[in-house]
Amino acid sequence: MNPVEPILYASLSELINADMFIKVLHGFSKMTSIPIRLFDMDGNLLAESIADNPACDHLNTLPGARAGCAVIRSRLKIGPPPRDRDVLESTECFCGFKYRIAGIHYQAELIGKVVFGPYHPVELERPPVERGEIDPDLDMTRLRDIMAGVPRVSSSSVEQLEVTIGAVIDALLLSAHKAHVTSQMHLATVSESYRELTEKNRKLEDLANERKEFDLKKSNFLAMISHELRTPLTSIIGYSDMLTEGIAGSLAEEQKQFVHTIKAKGDELLRLISSILDFSKVDSGHLTVEPNVVDVGEVVRNAVERSRETADRRGIKLSFDLPGDLPQARFDAEKIETAISHLIDNSIKFSDPGGVVKVSAQVFKSTEEDGSQDGFGFVLMASPDMLEISVEDFGMGIAQMDLFQIFKPFTQIDESTTREHGGAGLGLAIVKYYVEAHGGRVHVKSQPEKGSRFSIRLPLLTD
Repeated sequence: MNPVEPILYASLSELINADMFIKVLHGFSKMTSIPIRLFDMDGNLLAESIADNPACDHLNTLPGARAGCAVIRSRLKIGPPPRDRDVLESTECFCGFKYRIAGIHYQAELIGKVVFGPYHPVELERPPVERGEIDPDLDMTRLRDIMAGVPRVSSSSVEQLEVTIGAVIDALLLSAHKAHVTSQMHLATVSESYRELTEKNRKLEDLANERKEFDLKKSNFLAMISHELRTPLTSIIGYSDMLTEGIAGSLAEEQKQFVHTIKAKGDELLRLISSILDFSKVDSGHLTVEPNVVDVGEVVRNAVERSRETADRRGIKLSFDLPGDLPQARFDAEKIETAISHLIDNSIKFSDPGGVVKVSAQVFKSTEEDGSQDGFGFVLMASPDMLEISVEDFGMGIAQMDLFQIFKPFTQIDESTTREHGGAGLGLAIVKYYVEAHGGRVHVKSQPEKGSRFSIRLPLLTD
């Protein structure tokens, strides 16, 4: 096998010498026949050295297998690396090949990750799944023959490779830092500067540890307080419903209005608390996705019903267009339903009374424009068929310059103390996290005073 020359896709950090690092990747990949890729914290591919893998090349000629591979690569790209320097995470693809992920640290900060693989583990004798689970057109005999020609690698060899590359990266970072320092000051001051730098590094490490501890406490506090508030609030809402229905006796019209206001404000507070609780799971790294085969139409209808009372209260008409031939799909129904509901609530919030919010769903054939380079040499098309769920309103809209920040947590375009629309600014952030955890994307088109259209695009993968 002949590894190709490593490719640099973007400027590396000022702390790394690009030419030196490319040579390092090329040397290690040539010795081990293991592909190696470097990503920054935003999932951007900075450099890679790849080795021939005829099994992967063959699988990516088949639509079903290519779809599964694309989802795995997408998760490797956007997933956070392990924060512990001594920990490697493993991911296994459906044909049994493995990936290993290691974090890159500098001055106690996590600044990127290295992905090793795919590689053929020594213990793998044959693919762990049947043909139908990969692609109905797959020739399993041919796949096994091809896999037999791929060199096998032990877990200990991969771990040693990670340790060695980690040491080289540390040395490159230190070398780059020293070069920067010596270019700015006379050699006679280097010793003193190094001492000061060591002290600063120690303080930064202490601050980083304190920040890590604070972040953990913050996430735990958000989860605890949200849970403790939601329990009594649910009772308040329940008793309000019973009072409105006359279970405790008839109420005068004015009393009904007061109880209705209590119920409405309680519902708003419950949605806010639920958003904070959802975000605390994401922020603490405890987000899990449990995909199952679900009815797409049912998920969309459930999301619409969750928001119907809010729409009725604001005088907004909810309409949805669902084709009768929508297929079943495989995803986490609760999380996608929550994401759709957040988009609907967002459209309701920014629509004028009497307005309309439209929800639609469709299946379409994906093209190269539907994806982008995933960092593994393939266009990120999660499936030949894509599921698009859209929420459209005709409200205040969003300026083009503000679109880049609407998915940031705790962010709203109008952040003044007198802003008209409430909320914590978490809904769209949760939508983005949930959809991307499924290997999907969120798209938005908007014009001020004309409204907005948010679209969720998911790989349509079925069992």
